[in-house]
Amino acid sequence: MHRPPHPLHEPRPPDAGGRGRLRAGTLLLAPLVAWASGCARDADPAGARRAEAARPLVVASIFPLGDLAARVGGDAVRVQVLLPPRASPSTFEPTARQVASLSGAAAYLFVGGGMDRWAEVLVPAGPEAPVVRVTEGLALRDEEEHRGEGETGNPHVWLDPVRVRDELLPRIASALVAAAPGEAGAIAERRAALADSLTALDAEIRKTLEDVPSRAFVSTHGAWTYFAERYDLVPLGSVYGSPGREPSSRGLARLVEAARRAGVRAVFVEPQLGEAGTRAVAGELGLDVHLLDPMGGAGQAGRDDYLSLMRFNARQMAKALGGGS
Repeated sequence: MHRPPHPLHEPRPPDAGGRGRLRAGTLLLAPLVAWASGCARDADPAGARRAEAARPLVVASIFPLGDLAARVGGDAVRVQVLLPPRASPSTFEPTARQVASLSGAAAYLFVGGGMDRWAEVLVPAGPEAPVVRVTEGLALRDEEEHRGEGETGNPHVWLDPVRVRDELLPRIASALVAAAPGEAGAIAERRAALADSLTALDAEIRKTLEDVPSRAFVSTHGAWTYFAERYDLVPLGSVYGSPGREPSSRGLARLVEAARRAGVRAVFVEPQLGEAGTRAVAGELGLDVHLLDPMGGAGQAGRDDYLSLMRFNARQMAKALGGGS
């Protein structure tokens, strides 16, 4: 099989002469320059810390927003995510250290819709706090389990990559430009590149799920209705009508009966919520449980960036619904 030549072993044109030797020497010298630069940074750790602190801080309530912001912001900003991996936003309590670190942030990115009120109350008091609620003003699904306690609709819009591309990404990019106006051009370029990646991701997920023989599923909670709507799946019901509240035995019995009538083959748990109720439903149906993850997070293998997280969930859906591994 023919392989392209390694950059250091490219054939030299006959008329290259000394230019070829100079190019090779430059390529060989580049790692030494990078090494020397790294040594310089290591020799001045205080300077490196000052340079890091000089970049505008952007605080995100959940990992998907933080990862999208980091991709668009690049080196122009530093991003801090409040919700740790595997933690539930319905029960999470920030640490005193996290609260102290929020002072002076150039932007706060929240989901809105009542989902992350716990994060909003941490914003230091002051005029014109740069708070961006990425779902504010959007058409959210009106679902019973997402009413009350400050919620104004189902806020899990980030699980639809098309709505992320068309609705959330412009708001995130605008917040980053406001935080680092001198980087507007670079932010616009990265936003366009990420939009292309989201378009490709949508096509990939659609391909993954197009031939699954079963399309109805039961989930731990109602995070997946936007995803299901986008990819023609049927969310039959959820175990936890409200995250943080234990399901009733009567509610579980109704869900099991509905799932039997629909011939459900897929039941999903989530790492942020308890599994007992979901496993009880799966046991009554004689089904295994499969993992879906609406949040992901740093250090979560295969789920440590937004694009990988969505691919993981698509593959899990396909596997559980009978579409193979």
